[in-house]
Amino acid sequence: MSIIMKNSKERSRIRKIAFWPAFLLLFGSLVYSIVDRDGFYAMADAANTWVLNHFGWTYSLTSFLCLVAVAVAYFSPLGNVILGGKDAKPILSKKNWATITLCTAMAAGALFWGIAEPVYHMSSPPAGLEPNTWESAKFAMETMVLHWSIHPYSLYTLPVIAFAFAFFNMKKPFSVASQLSIITDKLHIKTVGDSKFPQILDTILLFAMGLGILGVICTGTLNMGGALQELSKMESKSTAWLIILAIVTVCFIISSVSGIQKGIKLLSNINVVIYLVILAVLFILGPSMFMIDGTAEAVGGTFSQLSSKLLTTGAYASDPWAKSWTVFYAGSWASWAPISACFLARLGVGYKIKDLIKINFGIPILFNIVWCGVFSNLAINYQLTGKLDLIHILETKGAEGVIYSIFRDMPGSTFIILLFFAALMFSMITAMDSTTNSIAALSTSGISPKEQEAPVFLKVMWGVMFAVLSYIMLTISGIDGIKLVSNLGGLPNIFILLGGVFCVFVISSNVTKYNLVDKVNQKKEE
Repeated sequence: MSIIMKNSKERSRIRKIAFWPAFLLLFGSLVYSIVDRDGFYAMADAANTWVLNHFGWTYSLTSFLCLVAVAVAYFSPLGNVILGGKDAKPILSKKNWATITLCTAMAAGALFWGIAEPVYHMSSPPAGLEPNTWESAKFAMETMVLHWSIHPYSLYTLPVIAFAFAFFNMKKPFSVASQLSIITDKLHIKTVGDSKFPQILDTILLFAMGLGILGVICTGTLNMGGALQELSKMESKSTAWLIILAIVTVCFIISSVSGIQKGIKLLSNINVVIYLVILAVLFILGPSMFMIDGTAEAVGGTFSQLSSKLLTTGAYASDPWAKSWTVFYAGSWASWAPISACFLARLGVGYKIKDLIKINFGIPILFNIVWCGVFSNLAINYQLTGKLDLIHILETKGAEGVIYSIFRDMPGSTFIILLFFAALMFSMITAMDSTTNSIAALSTSGISPKEQEAPVFLKVMWGVMFAVLSYIMLTISGIDGIKLVSNLGGLPNIFILLGGVFCVFVISSNVTKYNLVDKVNQKKEE
């Protein structure tokens, strides 16, 4: 009994250096945004402009290098390594693993931008393209394939590989610093116990991810507010947002208390079913052949120019488009990647790294290409055929107006909007659950391959903080302010991702040297 109590205390002990600075910075941001709304927005705007102007090129380069590193890991001997060693047992079936991973990474982003984003690109394409033409339409669909498949999942998957191998096979601690294990070992930087370096690194990235999760929660809330307005005529304003965030937070707490094996697994399975139903409905009711033909053409165009599309900065044309979209997305996703990796990597124990890459990279890419092939081509077809002037709707009613204008025009519009609302709801709950699980785990000690659940009280505390801060951000500046804040969180994480790329390259070149778990098992057998 005394051993159990000791272990319980160890698991619930807060890592003070990792927890308090990040928590206080986010809380300070909340207070500042309430006291001086205009000042908070002006500061975020100035910081975002500076980051994009000075570090935008690193965002593009990092995404490209992550893609290369993922490919190297898959085809090298590293791909055949079993996470945790050959005796490790999986905690999830591949089906449940895939659904949790898909819902965690996809969140509410693709639901919101899947229809609205291509209209932005047709309305204001980069230099050299005329707005509202077939050329801008083709470019818009190719951009959707890039922005919601290869681009984000390269950034997501690389840190998952780096952390999973370090945590399970190198016996490194549960810290983002473990993604840099090769570097820290070579520099003789201590990362175990109460070492300050991993805690300092974790608190910086906890704050960065806190900014990133705001973008997801706010985007989902705005979208759900639009759906609620369509269904009940309640305006998508502060009262509706408050109700939505309160319901989502309560549901997230219930899921969080249930743990990975119950709450988030069940939610993800339900969510994927809703995704598939809404895809089928829109495909059947929409311009089906146009969706198939357009997707095939867009995939071909994207992959044939993949390097140039990933590395574009708009420098030669002095065009802000790339920094406003492709570069911005890299920053936004980077704000999530290193810390969400700590959650996603834990799901892969007992499986090969090749399986990890298939689940975290291959399946989400295929799913999101299909998703955009239906949603984005639906919007593009409406605009090209003149069925609805979506560009005018975008300019007068905003992104939410585009989405629900299309849904209202389709047969069974109420059913479609209800499905969409449910998908958004489950996506937000899943995103909050998985994110706060990672953040809470990094805020405490005692997380190990055998004990992977973070204390519930920490998950709840972080979740409530994010919900409150999201509500404040929505009432201050809407979608523009959200984009600014979420992008800022990516800057420190870019350097972690680059370090992770280096580590994966080194490990791939000599897997036997670094795979400590298999070395120990071999000695036992001898």
